[in-house]
Amino acid sequence: MSRITQKGATGPLALVANGAFQTSTDSSLATLVGSRWDLSDGREVILASASSATTVAAGKLYQDPAQITDHQNLAVTAYTAYSANGNVPAKVTCTLGATAVVANQYAGGFLIVNDNNGEGQSLRIASHPAADASASLAVTLEEGATVAITTASEVSLLPPHGKNVIICPTAVTGAAVGVSLYAIAASAYGFFVSKGLVACLGDGTIAVGSAVSPSNAVAGAVENGVIAQGFVGNAVQTGVDTEYRGIFVNL
Repeated sequence: MSRITQKGATGPLALVANGAFQTSTDSSLATLVGSRWDLSDGREVILASASSATTVAAGKLYQDPAQITDHQNLAVTAYTAYSANGNVPAKVTCTLGATAVVANQYAGGFLIVNDNNGEGQSLRIASHPAADASASLAVTLEEGATVAITTASEVSLLPPHGKNVIICPTAVTGAAVGVSLYAIAASAYGFFVSKGLVACLGDGTIAVGSAVSPSNAVAGAVENGVIAQGFVGNAVQTGVDTEYRGIFVNL
């Protein structure tokens, strides 16, 4: 099989064994979700987790879940700057909307400063506790803000790319993650092709060499490229409706 490397380093051994890619429910892999590895055949794969309601099938396009509206555009009530000696991490305290969060739901993701002081920054989230709907949430960051965040700022919480993926619906609601290589059980971890050749379900007749987009009629399929639907790659073979044909993914 194709060897998996990341700048010369071995990928997660729990997912590569016995001459084939594997799936895993090892929770320690959560910290690697969104990481990418190069295969020895030139392709690139991304480690992702399936949502608890999604059983992944081979050869279909998957995306991140829709962002939670109540965790966007949040008012900041306090900001603790990163200390010079590193003993005090940077922290942003904000007020949630009408949806609770579980502990570390956004760990490994990003806090986006979307308005006012410090706007435009993307800061990686280290951890946070659980919090009730409409309650205060203290988010610990892996890095400090380069421009201070204040109580005039607004922030949004984004989970790691590739966490709790769902099949790409006919109306896209999140960023495309990749095309599945093999079946993955709900809540399990596995690899998706994010760059390179892979078989993918086709919707309609697809011209070889043309750009392909997420289908607006068949979940998980691709169709001839439509600008408004975004492009995820190019057709390597002439696509046949309802069949799986080679595409070159470029995500």
